[in-house]
Amino acid sequence: MADAGPGSLGDQVREAWLTTLALNAAFDRPWVEAATAWAVAAAGGSPATVVDVGCGAGGASAAFAGQGSGTVVALDPDPRLVEVARGRLAEAGLAGRVRLAAAAIGGLPVPPGTADVVWASGVIHHVPDQQAAVDELAGLLRPGGVLALVEGGLPLRCLPHEIGLGRPGLEARLDEARARWFTDLRAELGGPPMPYGWPEALARAGLVDVRVRAFVAEATPADPTGAEIARQHLVSARDELGDRLAPDDRATVARLLDPGDPAWLGGRHDLVVTAVRTVQIGTAPAG
Repeated sequence: MADAGPGSLGDQVREAWLTTLALNAAFDRPWVEAATAWAVAAAGGSPATVVDVGCGAGGASAAFAGQGSGTVVALDPDPRLVEVARGRLAEAGLAGRVRLAAAAIGGLPVPPGTADVVWASGVIHHVPDQQAAVDELAGLLRPGGVLALVEGGLPLRCLPHEIGLGRPGLEARLDEARARWFTDLRAELGGPPMPYGWPEALARAGLVDVRVRAFVAEATPADPTGAEIARQHLVSARDELGDRLAPDDRATVARLLDPGDPAWLGGRHDLVVTAVRTVQIGTAPAG
């Protein structure tokens, strides 16, 4: 993630992520394993060197190491996340397969032209100059190597359209408020605009054979992980969106999060938690 001052929107993202590491790892594991396997196959299988940029708690690094990749280099600008990843990888018996370091885009300790796969999940949109960041990551690839960007997709859904209180369509309004929050985040970061999509960014970085796949993250109503993901979904709305939400919607969210309220989210048995993660890959030209 890009550095940001205390109290900034970027800082909010980091702190929220730190408090939900285990939960997010459990929810994301199936799609991360499928997506990393796709990236490995696109690079020709059994990559010698994988670089996980913005590794967070190490979920993708663990997936790559578990799939038989050679050396996995896991990098994150937040030393706290590096240590969390180190512990998780040790618990999984993968510590010897992954090299970890605190490092950010603009100062990555990876020589150009040496990586078979570069993976960056939810990273580039935190960098002021997004195209320059994509260019930098593409430059790490050997000929035939693959850059995988996890950006975009469809937002998380967990509630029915009508929930029995407030106006119908609460989640659509949460999406709209989050879109404005994201616009504010990008404005705070500064940097030039990037008025085109991620596949075009990969092509402008000189990569070829650009492809896109969507992966579903999901949890059933009976899954405790799904119930907690739904709760955290609303906690983030309450804590981060502020006045971007109308007063009546803020009141609805507060009631859904109150265990003493008849409308409490934990009393519902109709939560179907889904989100779509989009992965874009491009290949460094041969020769």
